Amino acid sequence: MGSLVHDCPHCGTLKSGFTIRAEFNCGNHLANREEAVCATCNNCLQPVCAVVFLVTSMLPSQFQGDILQAPDYFISRAFYPAKLEKDTPDGVPLAVARAYDQAAASRHAGHWDAACGMYRRAMELGLKAFSPEIDAWKIEKRIDKMAAENKITPELQTWAHELRLDGNDALHGEEEATKEMADQMHGLCRFLLLYLYTLPLQVEAAKTRRAGE
Repeated sequence: MGSLVHDCPHCGTLKSGFTIRAEFNCGNHLANREEAVCATCNNCLQPVCAVVFLVTSMLPSQFQGDILQAPDYFISRAFYPAKLEKDTPDGVPLAVARAYDQAAASRHAGHWDAACGMYRRAMELGLKAFSPEIDAWKIEKRIDKMAAENKITPELQTWAHELRLDGNDALHGEEEATKEMADQMHGLCRFLLLYLYTLPLQVEAAKTRRAGE
C-alpha cells in the first residue's frame, strides 16, 4: 500500500510519514480521476486528507511508496488541514520568536506542559532586552521593574506574573498543564510581545508616513 510523506499540520513533525487508511473517488470532477486519500500521522496519529489526480489507472492503495512523490502516477492537488500558520508577533528578537514558535507548535499538538513552559521562556527572553542587568532567573523583578518604569501597564504586570507562575507550575508543579492553561498563556504571551515589540514599530512607521506627507 502507498504512503504519504508530508509535514504534519497537527504535531508539526517535518517530513512525517502517514499511513493510508482509506481512499475514495471525489466524484464528477476531472473525468472522475481525482482520488481523496485519508491517512494518519505515524507520530501523533491525527488524520489528514490528500487529494491526488490519477495519471494512470493505478490507485494510491495499489502503489508502493510515497504517492506525493510519484508524478508519473499521481499529481498532488490539495492537502488538508492546511499547515499551521504562525502568528509570531513582528519585531521580536530571533531567540524570542523561536521560543514562541516552539510553544505554539506544542500547543497545537496538545503538549500542554511543553507549551506552557516555552511560553514562559518566550516571555523571559522578551523581557531581557528591557532589563539586561537583572539576572535571567529573576523574571519577577524584570516584570516589576518595567511596571515601575511605566514600560508596561499595571494590568500587564499582573498578567505577566500570571504567565510566569503558570509556566513555573507547568515545568515544576505536580499538576499537569491543561488546554485551558496553554490557551490562556498563548494569549497572554502574544499580547505582551505585541505591546513590547510590535506596537512601537507600528507607531514609528505611522510617524514616518506622516512625516513624509
